[in-house]
Amino acid sequence: LFAAAPITGSANGSPQSTGYLFNVAWWPYQNINLTFQYTGFTRFNGASDNYDAAGRKASGNNTVYLLARFVF
Repeated sequence: LFAAAPITGSANGSPQSTGYLFNVAWWPYQNINLTFQYTGFTRFNGASDNYDAAGRKASGNNTVYLLARFVF
């Protein structure tokens, strides 16, 4: 009746997701931390393509996370 939600919806009812994570952390000084993280999905909510019945691909949920912090 209604289309599945773009992020939480699943056309086949499966919550299974697979992917990979790449993380690099660098401490140029004792109290400064710089971090880069990339999360890639090969399958999201049970499918790699059209997981929500609206044509959305699993790779559309890939994320990049950057962090810079000063620790004291």
